Amino acid sequence: MMNQHGEILRSTVRLARLAFSAAAASVFLYDEERGMLVFEASSGIGEEFVLGAAIAPDAGVAGWVANTGESAIIRGAASDPRFDTAFARGTGFVPDVLMAAPVEFEGEVLGVLEVLDPKSDTIGGTSAVDLLTELAGQCGAALALILQDRAAQRRRAEPDGAVERLAQVLDRLNPAQETAVNDLFEVIERLTVR
Repeated sequence: MMNQHGEILRSTVRLARLAFSAAAASVFLYDEERGMLVFEASSGIGEEFVLGAAIAPDAGVAGWVANTGESAIIRGAASDPRFDTAFARGTGFVPDVLMAAPVEFEGEVLGVLEVLDPKSDTIGGTSAVDLLTELAGQCGAALALILQDRAAQRRRAEPDGAVERLAQVLDRLNPAQETAVNDLFEVIERLTVR
């Protein structure tokens, strides 16, 4: 089932593709558990092949952008040493022009936004980098929410975790205790909700 945060991310990637009249756009998420950059959302040519695919965090232009925190606009991508031609061929699409920006949230690089083969008149100046950076910022906010949701799901799935233990305690409450616990939860919510 599609969640709201995932749809915001997919919509932002589609917007990036449309804004630059590009052949494709994708966002990678750095997956700490796997130690890989994973295609989290994609729009355009090859989108059905890349979702969930992973690359090493130091591979290709995406790896370079993730590690340096710098944006890149590359013309003649296949001849750039940072470009992973073998991976691109495996997707069935080798772009000539590639734009990439780090996806950050609160100063941390969470991934990379790439736009493949944008129309040349859309990438001429700093306004293109500004637009790419703004779209990457939007992706960063969505990725942060997705990561927060996934962490909460993992906590709920732990068989002996705090959430499971709390559920067991709540199941044993009598009505008077339930009222007191509800009051306690209201206080906790007020303290923890930003």
